[in-house]
Amino acid sequence: MVEKDILKEILFLRELPHPVIEKIGSIATLETFEKNALVFRQHQDLTHLYMLVSGRVHFTVESASGKSLVLDKIYEGRTFGVSALMEESSSAYTAICAENSTVVSISGKQMHKLFEEDFQLGHILMLKVVKLLKKRMEMHTRQFLLSLATHSEIKSLE
Repeated sequence: MVEKDILKEILFLRELPHPVIEKIGSIATLETFEKNALVFRQHQDLTHLYMLVSGRVHFTVESASGKSLVLDKIYEGRTFGVSALMEESSSAYTAICAENSTVVSISGKQMHKLFEEDFQLGHILMLKVVKLLKKRMEMHTRQFLLSLATHSEIKSLE
């Protein structure tokens, strides 16, 4: 169980009423990870939703050359691993702690049970997931376009 005072600091949950936060807190656990610890690996089945209480987490992918590339940096209050809310979903990236971190962890299966018990809660949270994914997709699109604009081989095609 995670106290509501901790959960109220999570951006994803901030606007939810107290009874809803308490329901979520009842199925949540608090985990600590040391610097360089893996939360999950790229292509691993995602089973939990994560919310960063303290520390920093990097999303990385391995390039074709085997180099690790940082896609995003997750700071306190942010949520990740939302694909765990979809059945049989695997991660598109590796989540690694860039420093000692404290994370709220919630089982995707337990969240589904909560959604079945309270359809309105499920609807509200899934709308938040869509908003979060849209924001991340827009950021990654901007990153991709910047990469294209600065790539020397592509510039030579103009």
